[in-house]
Amino acid sequence: MQHLTDDDIKQFDAQLRGQREAVLAAIRQRLHQGGDPDQLALANHFADVREQAEADLLGDTDIGQLQLELADLEALDYALGRIAGDAYGGCAGCGEPIALPRLRAQPAARMCLACQEALEKQGPPVPH
Repeated sequence: MQHLTDDDIKQFDAQLRGQREAVLAAIRQRLHQGGDPDQLALANHFADVREQAEADLLGDTDIGQLQLELADLEALDYALGRIAGDAYGGCAGCGEPIALPRLRAQPAARMCLACQEALEKQGPPVPH
C-alpha cells in the first residue's frame, strides 16, 4: 500500500510535529493567559467578570476552543502514530491510499475523501 516515498513520509512527519508543537503552545497559552504559569487562566479569569451571563459565555467559548485544540492534538498524535507504525497514508475506512493532494492539504487526514464524505453524510448519532 506504500504510495508515499520516504521523503514524503519525512516531510509529513516534520510538518505534523511542527503543527503539534503549535497546538501545544496554543493550549498552554490558553490555559495560562494571565501571565502566571502557576495559575490556570480558565479557572481564574472569571474573577474579573461582573455579570454571570458574560462569565458563562466566556467560559463556554474558552472550553469550546480548548476542545477543538485537544481534538487537533489527538488527530496529530494519531497521524504521527501511523507514521511510526508504517501505516500513514492509508484510509482508516477502506484501507486504500489517501490521495497525496488530500494529505498535503490535511496531513492528519484519517480517511480518503470518499470515506470522509460518506461519514459526514451519516451525521451524528441520534440519541434514543
